[in-house]
Parts: sequence; structure tokens; C-alpha cells
Amino acid sequence: MKKQKGQILVLVFVTMGVVLFTVLSVIAGAQIYFSNAAYNLNLEKATHLAEAGVDKAFASLNKTGGSYNGEPETVLGDGSYSVTVTNKDVATKILQVTGYLPSKTNPKVKRMVIVQASKGIGISFVYGMQIGNGGLTMGNDATFNGSLYSNGNILGGNNSIFTGDVWVAGAGQATADQQSDCTGANCQDYIFGKSVSGENRQDVAQSFKPSDSGNLNKVAIKLKKVGSPANPTVRIMSDSSGKPNKNGVLAIGTLSANLVTSQYSFVDVTFNTTPSLEDGQNYWVMIHSASLDNSNYWIWSLDLGQGYNQGIPKWSPNWQAGNPSWNSISGDLGFQTYMGGVPTSLNLTSGSSVNGNVHANTITGNITISKDAYYQTLGPSVLVQGIKYPGSSDPAPAVFPISEANISDWKAEAEAAGVTNGDITDCVATLGPGKITGNVSLGNSCNVTIKSPVWITGTLTLGNTTKFTLDQSFAAFSGIIIIDGKITLGNGVDFLGSGTSGSYLMLLATYNSIVNGGVAIDSGNSSISGILYAPFGKVELSNGASFKEITAWEIGLGNNATLNYQSGMAQAFFSSGPSGSYSLIKGTYQVK
Repeated sequence: MKKQKGQILVLVFVTMGVVLFTVLSVIAGAQIYFSNAAYNLNLEKATHLAEAGVDKAFASLNKTGGSYNGEPETVLGDGSYSVTVTNKDVATKILQVTGYLPSKTNPKVKRMVIVQASKGIGISFVYGMQIGNGGLTMGNDATFNGSLYSNGNILGGNNSIFTGDVWVAGAGQATADQQSDCTGANCQDYIFGKSVSGENRQDVAQSFKPSDSGNLNKVAIKLKKVGSPANPTVRIMSDSSGKPNKNGVLAIGTLSANLVTSQYSFVDVTFNTTPSLEDGQNYWVMIHSASLDNSNYWIWSLDLGQGYNQGIPKWSPNWQAGNPSWNSISGDLGFQTYMGGVPTSLNLTSGSSVNGNVHANTITGNITISKDAYYQTLGPSVLVQGIKYPGSSDPAPAVFPISEANISDWKAEAEAAGVTNGDITDCVATLGPGKITGNVSLGNSCNVTIKSPVWITGTLTLGNTTKFTLDQSFAAFSGIIIIDGKITLGNGVDFLGSGTSGSYLMLLATYNSIVNGGVAIDSGNSSISGILYAPFGKVELSNGASFKEITAWEIGLGNNATLNYQSGMAQAFFSSGPSGSYSLIKGTYQVK
């Protein structure tokens, strides 16, 4: 019996030991859990501190025009953060931001966030050749390898060949049908895409009345931006009792944010269709901002003088609500509307062919179309091997990928880099960055390194086999040379990027052939690897010439000329000028 009592006592001690061990284990586990939870909470706080530092760094970069160099330690809340800024290349900075708890000198927890910031714009060249209202004239036996979009007529010689699709947009008016702008002290800012004094201004609209019935080809909206807001959607809407009719959307388009800078300019917007409008009826141009963001938003030019008497502006927090509220705005918002003009056409002569689809109001001449045809009028000698779509709407005119505001920014950036007065007539090793007030005329076989941007106020004349190459420091970024006068290129001339894939050199002519006549760019017999861009000018391509990308108001393609479009150049990334804003490069966010 005593033996059994001793065994029971042992069992009690063992049980108590197990219970005690379990309790202590639970307590220890709880302590570890709470310790880990506290650590993770502090780690999360340190991450938020670092991200707050990133936000501050972007704001400081944009406020100082990029001269912000970081900060050693800034106290915020329960901790602090430090910012280090390093240059990756000419348009990219690396931001290394560390959050500390409780301080940098005595950190119990710290977390680092690394991002890359770029002050640049991505310009999309969707078509190998994009042409304005001046249209395209092709010589005999000319070949275009790629897709083409023209806002004007296409006239081709014998045996003209297009290997891709051809679009000929419906011609628009040269001058605006309706417009509103401001002068002097009447010019004010109307902010939207953010909350202003408790008003969630996500949707803003301006009404108008067309002077004639017909198709609306495009609108232009006078805007500037703060930060890097996303592309807004623009709608043409009918009227319902003095406000936009949410069930009356007639056309939808996207405004490219890259075309807008921190300075006001009219920016073109075209639509998925060309809506038919009636004379004297009320319609609305409505912009829907992608979000409400106090750091990235839009500013629409507002005329307090109310000089436009054919419409009014309004704003709404949500145009798609069950019963959307539209609130009055005092003044008139800056806009222009352009109605349709005369029908446009594709007219190619004997032996010509298009290997893709054709979209045009009128297709005539002697053409074989390998795929489908969309048209209003089809000539008797046109052979369509695909499907015919008579009665198709005219394609909407395409917006050029670079705006006047972009060009102004690049010019300002060049001028800020330094000014050289007088002509340059000798081969130089390096050109730019900077503004040259004079002509540049180089002889044969010059090899020049370009540091972008370069702005030449006079003419540019290059001898045979001269080459411009973008400096290697630009890496994947592209460079630009702006020329206000005419450009004459000899045979074998070329414009090359930095050597990194995706880098190009663009020759941009601002010469106005529409007003002054003549040719903005005379190419010579060259195989050019870069980009030719003449938004107001005519580009003349010589016989046997070969190119990668051309955008111009008018283009002439000589006999036997060949345009080869490199599909990898669908987008080039350029510095956006001194007033451009820094933004996060997607995919670069890292936490360490």
C-alpha cells in the first residue's frame, strides 16, 4: 500500500511537471509570438516610413527640376527615413530610401525601398509611316514594308507595293468649327482629377453647338498636368436637359497623357468612330479622369470672360451614377472641334498591290488588295481578294505621337543646357546638348556624337556618309535634334542610337511647308536607322532610299524608294524636358 502511495506521488509530480512545462511553453510561445508580432508591426512601420520617403523624393525631384539629391535623415512619426539619389543614366535616377525605428542612429528595425524614377515620355510609333493631311505621293516601283496611316490622300505610281495595312482617314476641316480660348487676366485654371475644396472633380464637360451638320473628326482640349496622371477618357455625348446624357455616348477616345506637359497647349483627341452631329444641337465634350489623385491631376484652361456663347461647362463626381449630378462652372473651358471635310482616297496605278487590308472612303485605280476592303466607293479596276465592306465609315484621323508642348519642352531643355551663337561649318566630334542659333553645315564623312537635346534654329545640311550617333550614356533612352529650318541630307547619311536596344536618334523638323511651301526634309539616297519627324512639313524621300520610321504632314516617296519599318521601334523613350515630371518606372520597386 505504501508502495502504491509512493507511485501515485511520483505520478502527481510527473503530471505537474508536464502541466508546468506546457504552461511555460505556452507562455514562452506567447512571448515569442508577441515579440514577433511587435517586430513585424515595427517592420511594417519602417516600410511605410520608407514609402513615405519615396513619395517625398518624387515630390522633391519634380519641385526642384531634378536637382534634389536626397536627405540624411528626416523624422516622421515614431521613426525617420533617409534618402539617397544616384543617377543611372541621363533620364533615370535610383532612389534608395530607408525607414528606421526609432531612429537612424539607434535603429531597432529598418527597411529599405529601392525604386527607379524617370523624367521621360514614351512615344509610340504605331505605324511605320504616319502622314497628316498633306497625304502621300509615291513614285513608280516604290515599296512600303509595314502598315501606313494617312490623314490625307494616297496617290501611287505604277507597281506601288504596300506589304501591310493601309488606312486613309476622313479629311477634317483645316480650321475649328467651334472653339473657346482665353486672353490675359481672364485665363484661369480649372483643376480636376482630384478633390478640390470637398468637390470630387472626376468628370468635367463643356457643351457646344456645331455650325453645320456632319461628322466630327476630332477635338482639341487646352490642358496642362501636375505629376503623371493616367490617360483620361474623352467622350462625345448628347444633351439631356442641359447636361451630358449618360445614355447618349456618341464616341469614345483616349487622350495620351504623354502629349500634355506642365504648360498649357491644345492636345488633339480622336475617337473610335466619327459621330454624325446636327447643326444647332447641343453636344458635350466630356473628360473622365482615371482617378482622384492629389499628386497627379489635370488642369483645364478656363476663360472667365465667357467668350464662347454656344455652350457651358459643368463637373460631376460620377457621370455614371443612377442620377448623376452635374454642377455649374463659371466660365468656358478651352476646346476646339473639327468637322469632316472632303472625302479622301487611295489611288494607285497599274500593277500596284496592297498585301493587307485597306480602309478608305474611296479606293480607285488599278490595285490588287490581298485581304479585305472597307470603303464608300470602289473603283471598277480594284480587285479585292478578301471580303468587301461597302458603306463603311471613314477611319478617324490619327493623332501625331508628339505634341507642340513636347517640342517646346525639349527646346527649353536644350536652351537651358547652353547657347552657341553662329554657324557650324566644320566636322565636330560632339554636338550638344544645347541650342545653336545659326546653321549647321557639315561636309562628307563626318562622325559626330550627339548629346541630346540639340536645337538648331537655322538649317541642317549634311554631306555624304556623315553619321550622327547618340552618346553611349543615354543607354536605352532616345535622343532628339530639333531643326527650325530646312534639312538637306546627302547620300549614305545615318542617325544612330546609343548602341543599346531601344535607343534611337530622332531628327525633328519644325519647318512649316503648309504655310511656307517647299520641303522640310530632303533625304538623299540614305538608309536611315533613326526617326524622321516633320509635323508641319513635307519629307521628300529620294530614289532607292530606305528608312525605319517617318511621321510627317506630307510625304513624297520617289521611284524605287523603299521604306522598311522595324516593328521593335513601336515605342521610344525620350527625356521630357525641364518642365517634365519624374515618375516611377513600373517593375523597379524593391523592398530589402
